[in-house]
Amino acid sequence: MLLLQNLNAEDNFSVEPLFFRIFLESDKEKLESLLIQKPFIKIHDEISTQLDDLIKSKHPKRKPEPAELEILKAKHIGNLSMQDYGVWVYYPWSDRLVHILDEEEYIEVRTNRNIYKITREERDLLGKQKIGVVGLSVGQSISITMAMERSFGEIRLADFDVLELTNINRIRTGVHNLGVPKVTIVAREIKEIDPYLKVTCFYDGLTEENMHRYFTEGGNLDIVVDECDSLDIKIQLRGLAKPLGIPVVMDTSDRGTLDVERFDLEPERPILHGLIDHLDYSQVKHLKTNEEKVPFLLAMIGIDTVSTRLKASMIEVGQTITTWPQLASAVTLGGALGADVCRRISLGQYHESGRYWIDMADLIKDKEPKLDNEYSVKDYDAKELTLPEMERATNIVINETIDLSNDQIKELVSLAVLAPSSGNNQPWKWFANKGKLFLFHDEKHSVSWGDFDNITSNISFGATIETLKIAAIKMGFAVEPIYFPNKENRRLIAAFNFIEASSAVYASDLSSAIGFRTTNRKAGTGKKIDEKVTASLKEIVRLGDSESHIDIIENKDQIIKIADIVSKVERIRFLYPQGHHDFYTKEIRWNDVDVNQTKDGLDIKSLELSESDKTGLIVASEPGVIKLLNKWGGGAAFEKLSNKAIISSSGIGLITMPNYDQESFIKGGEAVQRVWLKANIQGLTFHPISAPLFLFARLNHGNSEELTEPMMVELTELQRSLKEIFPVLDERQGIFMFRLSYADDASVRSVRRSLDETLIFN
Repeated sequence: MLLLQNLNAEDNFSVEPLFFRIFLESDKEKLESLLIQKPFIKIHDEISTQLDDLIKSKHPKRKPEPAELEILKAKHIGNLSMQDYGVWVYYPWSDRLVHILDEEEYIEVRTNRNIYKITREERDLLGKQKIGVVGLSVGQSISITMAMERSFGEIRLADFDVLELTNINRIRTGVHNLGVPKVTIVAREIKEIDPYLKVTCFYDGLTEENMHRYFTEGGNLDIVVDECDSLDIKIQLRGLAKPLGIPVVMDTSDRGTLDVERFDLEPERPILHGLIDHLDYSQVKHLKTNEEKVPFLLAMIGIDTVSTRLKASMIEVGQTITTWPQLASAVTLGGALGADVCRRISLGQYHESGRYWIDMADLIKDKEPKLDNEYSVKDYDAKELTLPEMERATNIVINETIDLSNDQIKELVSLAVLAPSSGNNQPWKWFANKGKLFLFHDEKHSVSWGDFDNITSNISFGATIETLKIAAIKMGFAVEPIYFPNKENRRLIAAFNFIEASSAVYASDLSSAIGFRTTNRKAGTGKKIDEKVTASLKEIVRLGDSESHIDIIENKDQIIKIADIVSKVERIRFLYPQGHHDFYTKEIRWNDVDVNQTKDGLDIKSLELSESDKTGLIVASEPGVIKLLNKWGGGAAFEKLSNKAIISSSGIGLITMPNYDQESFIKGGEAVQRVWLKANIQGLTFHPISAPLFLFARLNHGNSEELTEPMMVELTELQRSLKEIFPVLDERQGIFMFRLSYADDASVRSVRRSLDETLIFN
């Protein structure tokens, strides 16, 4: 419709009103001309009530009666008419003409209610301040609050953005301003509050090119308020504020967090409280991706101190929301905090630097919070494996074997413990008794929600037994394991017969790989696996008449489907409180100190995560975050942790056994170790992705123990999808699934506990 076309383009950059003092003939003529030109101008004339307030402020000890008030007003304006007195201010963006008191009287009346929280002398001092505000979301609230208190004489507003509908959740304005520069919106509101304040606008935002002019043109700023989103500008503006001796104030609108850096009083103070001093922030402006910026962002915001809701929201950015959330109440609080601190800095009432929190949710809360069961977890424990128990369990075992020397045992076990284990928990305890060797389950290292029915532990035992068998060949022995030899003590996993090796040497080619076998979670090249290599892996699985079987999927479409299944299972496990609790309390090691102290668990570097994914893990460590994600139906970001790497694989392998029982998982674990060593020898990287099999076992054989109804429904569907790719799972028990790739070397190798902790001599 033609009538709905906007034929009159608005001026989105007009922020200065026009002043008319019509007791001057020239101004009177200009105003008359304007009114003739624009007869639709809306006129607001409340000069009489403003004079009422002015007269009352001059007589605070008494309240003049209406008749006396009129006499005093007439006397005050003298020979001028009420119409001619004061100033007529025209706002071109709204076509309003407003009649107000002239500057001195206007300031007196408008600030009258501030006295004595702000004295007249302090008001006049504030009126000389030059304040810069960069970024106009929280910045709008601070700017308007300072304007209302008249805490500056000039304000310099910098923001390159225009108002979008999503901004109106926190920027106080109307839909008529959509598409209007934020600088314009804030400048106009300030001018409508107080047209005598000076507003300088930087429509390009703060840039490297205009920064010096912003800080110095027309006199140096007295304070700069940093509310911009740009990481490099945050750093650069401090880099200039510091040598100029200009304090910086920043509010983050989360938990009432306020930062103050008094470069005026502390010229040597490190920027951002020294939080990024360990990083080369001179290069920030060259950073392009979020991956590169995350270390700076983490250091700046202090991930340990942000609110739980913001942490949970960070995980959902790019999943169910597009950017970090902000609330009007938090922004408004930030406006109050920022304006208050800026005023007190200007008046010399506050001299410190630091980071402060005014957390309303913490200050005003239920004295007795309601209990919830949304994150119900327990710390699994196990009975200590003692020397007397091991003695009793092994004394009744008939073990016809060659007696080994202590040195031989040490050499063998030192290699056997290099075998892989779930989460590198090393659930074994080796026991040497009179030259004989036994393997026990030291449950304190493995007991967890994830080790359902001891499945993962038994696979680990199989891997370490297989390593022992391969290592023994180099010493001239063949090894015959006796599984669960003591029916009264199932913690005794195996006893070992050592016999002289026959001429048919068992897997001798694998021994060279024991020392360099490793888990490698890096993305692969996708290069096709040579058919001879695939054949050798299938052959090694069957070694020694093993009942184990391997299937290897190399079809890219099927690999993508497997990646989706594994990723979804990992998300389920991560969002389930007990799985989450076990991961953070038992598995992950965040730094070298923890790695070397515990000598178990997963070094964070071994996960081969991007900086943003690592950040996600740090953020997600708080139980409250998991509660919120479950409540929102979120957490899809956790599917990213391994998805990309799995898709990059050259092949996905699955090892199965005929039955579901403990011995099958141990023997399956032996096959896993053979394949792992063989793959590494032939240049393939190996990465376990067995989480689906372990949760499916709980679903199928554990009566869905400790699974919620939604988990059961989703796992059932995911199991169906995996069976479509691996039909063998309809007939056989899945033992272990893994990805094979050609990739760069792993960043780190897992460490092991010392032999003294792992091997006990009686």
